[in-house]
Amino acid sequence: MWIKNYIFLILVGAAALVKAQISCLQCSTDDPGCDEGTLALTSCSTPDDSCYSLTLSGGFILERGCLAALSPEEQTKCSDLTDRTCTVCSESGCNRARWHKCHQCSKSSNSMCAFHPNRVAFCRNFTEDDRCYAKIVGDEVIRGCQSDLDLSENQNPCDGNKYCLTCEGDSCNGADQDVLKTVTRCVQCKEGDFRCVDGTTTNSECDEREDRCYIKMWREGELDRGCVKKLNQEEQAKCNDESDRSCYSCFGRQCNSHRWLRCYHCTPGQNETCAEEQTDVALSYYCGSFNLGNRCYSKLVDFEVTRGCASDLGVNIDPCEGVDTCVTCSSDGCNSISEAYIKYAGHAKR
Repeated sequence: MWIKNYIFLILVGAAALVKAQISCLQCSTDDPGCDEGTLALTSCSTPDDSCYSLTLSGGFILERGCLAALSPEEQTKCSDLTDRTCTVCSESGCNRARWHKCHQCSKSSNSMCAFHPNRVAFCRNFTEDDRCYAKIVGDEVIRGCQSDLDLSENQNPCDGNKYCLTCEGDSCNGADQDVLKTVTRCVQCKEGDFRCVDGTTTNSECDEREDRCYIKMWREGELDRGCVKKLNQEEQAKCNDESDRSCYSCFGRQCNSHRWLRCYHCTPGQNETCAEEQTDVALSYYCGSFNLGNRCYSKLVDFEVTRGCASDLGVNIDPCEGVDTCVTCSSDGCNSISEAYIKYAGHAKR
């Protein structure tokens, strides 16, 4: 029994010794490797000590060390769990954590802040997953650390502000004022606007900073252009699905200005005059599927004329493959030619 007690006492003593010999980073910003937390550890001289990290001089200096080396007032401050301007931990090397740095300024107090920010400082509050931000509010440009904002803004400093960016990494929030103002712009219109059909409506900013533009054909045969994130969730899913060609979406300024082709659609079974030159505008309507290189076609097969859109036949389908008496074209309603002209075009190919 005494042997077990002896072993127990040895283990307790060893544990106490390990605790007494805690090692911390002990350095300041002036020491190379201190900010990065890569320096070698140094044993603390006081038993039962802890490690700390804190910022000084308005965030320009980071200091790391053993808690007992601080004044009683500083120790109390650092031991306050609600005070994130100083962190304390109790394991060797635990104060290596990287303390984030960001550009911190406002244009009203520093004109350089708008285009050439030059004040990089450690964030006032420590958070492992901290982020930097830069945003425009009215005429003001503001840069800083997400962790230093009021709790109401802390979750997302860009909430409700499309002229705002957040990022990870030291000093990453240096984007100039013009970049902050760069928001996705799309053609936004409905078919009631006569310029909507050919995509010449003036583009305008989307509600979200980063968005995709779309061109969509509704069941009623009406064309719509706009910003994807303005659509409901079901419609967004359709427009972001590359296999669903009833909606085309793209990323880039005014990329949705492409014309959605209109063609004549008919078969002999649907229209007895399908073989004749088409002059009835009612038979010319939008293709059901969008394709950037879409074409209308008219072809004569087994003495029957059919007309339509190449995109409606499937992906990468050539409506004239293996058929001489077939003509394709790329402008609205261009497949109106008569059966006689289709035959003539076929003879010209031979």
